[in-house]
Amino acid sequence: CGACAKGCPKSVIELVPKRVKVYVACSSKCKGKEVMTACKTGCIGCGLCAKNCPENAITLVDNLAVIDYSKCTGCKTCVAKCPRKIIKEL
Repeated sequence: CGACAKGCPKSVIELVPKRVKVYVACSSKCKGKEVMTACKTGCIGCGLCAKNCPENAITLVDNLAVIDYSKCTGCKTCVAKCPRKIIKEL
């Protein structure tokens, strides 16, 4: 229903389509150095996922990888390329 995402005071819950094969398991919009200091597995905004996505389905928005699920084919290249392993396979 989306009530949890709408009601989350920190806006860290995102609904993704049921058919998706991968997702970004981080919601931090902090810069890389700050993320590395606070978290061992957070997105550092390196852009390797976006650079290697054959469908150009990933962009960096506010230092965070964002997947455009209308373009994503589920090839899992991003999962393999993410150095922090925050892009996960479902």
